[in-house]
Amino acid sequence: MVKQGRFAKSSKLKQIKQIRRRLHHQPGRVIGPEQFQNFVLVRYDLTLKKKYRHSDKETMQRFLIELLGVAGAGPTWPMATLVTKTFSQIGIRVPYQFYRQVLKNWESFNHFLEREIPAVPLEERISLIDLASTADVEQIILRQLAANTLLSTGNPQLIKLMRPAQLDSLVANLSSDQAIDWQKVKAVFEPIGFDTTTAPDSATQQWLNELKEL
Repeated sequence: MVKQGRFAKSSKLKQIKQIRRRLHHQPGRVIGPEQFQNFVLVRYDLTLKKKYRHSDKETMQRFLIELLGVAGAGPTWPMATLVTKTFSQIGIRVPYQFYRQVLKNWESFNHFLEREIPAVPLEERISLIDLASTADVEQIILRQLAANTLLSTGNPQLIKLMRPAQLDSLVANLSSDQAIDWQKVKAVFEPIGFDTTTAPDSATQQWLNELKEL
């Protein structure tokens, strides 16, 4: 079974209300780069999170935390590159259903990023470039899922030895008409399994178990 490893603890998620009080909006206020991540998480909590249901709320918030960690405070966000790096960093620390949830919610999540990130009151505002559409993200996820089939073998070095044609073959095994075929994905990853017992805390384990049931 694939072990959960060291995906982010839930403690960060529990701090949102405290952060909200500390970062209460003040007109004309400028924040420092060290406050950037917390500011964006508060904005997510106040806006987009309320529109999601069930485990989608936590999945997208955890993806946002990972994305913020990769992207930093700018000044430029090349979105397609950042999303690719974020998924690569996440890898097999989550079950395949995580990727399906992110893709399902990408349109609303992307609108949140396009609206909120440039509005963060940093001294030097962030610009988003090379925007990633839902179709773009689907292709990024498809290639990451193909890479995950190799990571799941326990020998990540195999990816470095893969030729482009071989990776394309793995992609083809998970797709139909160049779109992700989730039944094929399920057929590949369900026999491998996903072990949630190594989750860093009970809240994270509960979330991962909920994902597995989707």
